[in-house]
Formats: sequence, structure tokens, C-alpha cells
Amino acid sequence: MALILKGGALFLHVPKTGGNWVTKVLQESHLIEGFLGSKHTDVTHLFARRSGGMVGSAGYVHHEKELLNYIFKKQVGLFGKEKPFMFCFVRHPMSWLESWFKYMSQPTHKWLNWGDEHDMEKWHPNSILNGLGDVDFNQYVRNVIRKRPGYVTEMFGWYTTPEVNFVGKQESLKEDLIFVLKKINLKFDEGFVRNYPLVGESKKLSVPIIWDDQLKEEVLRLEYAGLVRYGYI
Repeated sequence: MALILKGGALFLHVPKTGGNWVTKVLQESHLIEGFLGSKHTDVTHLFARRSGGMVGSAGYVHHEKELLNYIFKKQVGLFGKEKPFMFCFVRHPMSWLESWFKYMSQPTHKWLNWGDEHDMEKWHPNSILNGLGDVDFNQYVRNVIRKRPGYVTEMFGWYTTPEVNFVGKQESLKEDLIFVLKKINLKFDEGFVRNYPLVGESKKLSVPIIWDDQLKEEVLRLEYAGLVRYGYI
């Protein structure tokens, strides 16, 4: 879900980019006021569901009256012409593909399906990848690029729209989070953030990931726009 921070800023949790770590740090730093939407809601789904009587519907916004009043007081208005300060994190597209493979290969997941890309209520950003898993890493990647060439760049784009004010990197997660918390003028313990341990890291695979050279080149080509946009090349 989008986390509402003190001051009204919103954190959008892009899958497999360190979001669980960010959430734990923010929780234990007492910087969270509440939640909006599903865990991995993107910009379109976050604001699309603000209309048609969905605002404040039961179970959708935690203690909704207090949160909505809070946001309106701290920001020009979540639902008005100006939106609150929003931030998220991305990671190198190839690293993302590796991370998703490790995560979904765990016995507790076994390539289970994630939601329905065509259903607003069941939507999950990675539902597009349902049914594409494989025990072989390179075959899984081939399955992904056959169905959705450049998928990681496309998915990141759902979270990094012009309304989003800051896009950090998983590779520099701690420093980027410190930067954005300072930017939105929140009081926090910088040392606590720097020393907070990793959260939700997938277990090492019994067989290490080794990219097929040709496939690697193809993925780099397909994800080129994202590599440029997010400063990886």
C-alpha cells in the first residue's frame, strides 16, 4: 500500500526494490500515519480509486476520516489539483529479474499467481507474469520477454509518473531514504536508518544464477530505456 507519512508524503512500494525494508524503518521511526490502497498500488490505481464513492470505503483506508483530514491539512489536497509529495525506489532491471526469480522459486511461493491484471480489486503489478515461471532462470526470462518485452522498465514506469517527486535506487537505498526524509523535513535518527538490517532477503538458490550471454544482451537492449532513465548507464 502507499504509506502516508507524517506531513502527508506518500511512499509507493515497487515490488522487489527494498520496500519492505523502507516500511520497517519508517514504522520503527514512528513516521507512518496510515495506509492507502493495496501493498503495491501504483499511481494510476491509487488515484483512480479515489472517485466513484470509493473514498473512505470500509477496509480501504485505515481510520479514514482522520487520515483524509490529516492529508488535507498538510497538503493542498490528495484529491485536488495538487498531489502530495510522492517517492519510490527502483533497481537495475536485470537485478530485478534475478530477485523475482529467487523470490518465486522459494518453497513458500512456488510460482504462485499474483492477482489479476484486468481486475481493479485483484490487481497486482506482477500479475502479468503469472504462469511464466520455470525452474531454469534463463527460460523464465525468455518467457517474460516473449510475453512482455521490456517488462521491468514498463512496470517501473507505472510508479515513476511525473507526479512522483523522487525516485531512489535499491542499490543506494539507505542513503536515498535519508535524502528524501530530509527533503520532506521529517525528524529521524540517521544512524538508525544506516544501521537497520536487511528485511525480506530471499534465500540463496541451490543453483546459482548464470545468464546466457545472448539472452543477457537481449534483455539489456529491451530494458535500455529504463537503464537510461534511471541512471544505470
